[in-house]
Amino acid sequence: MADRTKYLRLFDLHRRFMTHARLTIPGMMADYGINRRTANRDLNDLIALGVRLEQETTDNGLKVWFLPASDRKISIAFNQTDLTALFMGQGLFDFLKGTLLEESLNKIYDSVETRLDRHRDFVRLKDLKRRVYVVNEGPKQLRAAQVEQLDELLTGLLDYRLVAFTYRNAEGTRSRHTVAPYTLVAWRRGLYLLACPEATSPQDTRLFAVERISRATALRGTSYQLPRTFSPEEWFKDALFLQRGQPCEVKLLFSAGSAPFISMRKFHHSQKTETLADGRIRMTLLVPAGDADFEILNWIMGFHRHVEVISPPSLRRRVKECLAETLSRYD
Repeated sequence: MADRTKYLRLFDLHRRFMTHARLTIPGMMADYGINRRTANRDLNDLIALGVRLEQETTDNGLKVWFLPASDRKISIAFNQTDLTALFMGQGLFDFLKGTLLEESLNKIYDSVETRLDRHRDFVRLKDLKRRVYVVNEGPKQLRAAQVEQLDELLTGLLDYRLVAFTYRNAEGTRSRHTVAPYTLVAWRRGLYLLACPEATSPQDTRLFAVERISRATALRGTSYQLPRTFSPEEWFKDALFLQRGQPCEVKLLFSAGSAPFISMRKFHHSQKTETLADGRIRMTLLVPAGDADFEILNWIMGFHRHVEVISPPSLRRRVKECLAETLSRYD
């Protein structure tokens, strides 16, 4: 059993190093519940197996182990379904134009072409531009300066460095932050950063819109560890989309005409639906719906005449006020 535990630990360590992890002996001890000798032995065993680990010493004298980028390359064989999925992914992320991420996507796609030995496969790849098409909504525009900010954020994210930046909130107020970047989030053709402010706990993790970030710098000589208990899925669990808050029960009534659309969609993990005798659909959700929670209001308004808010009363009132204000513009 001990051998199996060690094998699983070595396998997990190798997986983490292959995905850009930078590990320390104290971090390994805490993550796996092992002593210093075992942690050192695990690193030596990986090296003996041919994993070319390197190390560097931080300003405080702590040794950090990592796998050089040249050793993280993975060879993958592609079939036609793989190529179709890759092509669609490239279309879905076309809002990354001008960024390092777009450059990397194009590099991957170009490398696929060089791996195709048969002329037939090459022709099929070129034909995908006509056979697979992605329709997107308007993207958030990243100006040239913001593209540079994204490069710094990616450096911090992938190299486990702290990042300092200036942030402008929705009201226009600017503030300076130093954060540990946890997760890059894509939503509605825009990018967001889940990050934990320096000297705070993971519970204080915040969401920053990338287009509102300026003067970003990945700080040399800094490092952090992504908490093993952190999960973006858990962080967004109670949000309808991005906006977190205190969840409450929301009941909606959709028209019979919208039933084919509503019945085939899962908008939230808490969603429950019931088809009534007249064909209408009653939906129940547990999502933030307070006066400051704008996502639920915007989402409901998108269904215009096909939905009625049953509860809570405060949300029903807000929708009614929004409709009245909209109607007043057409008098």
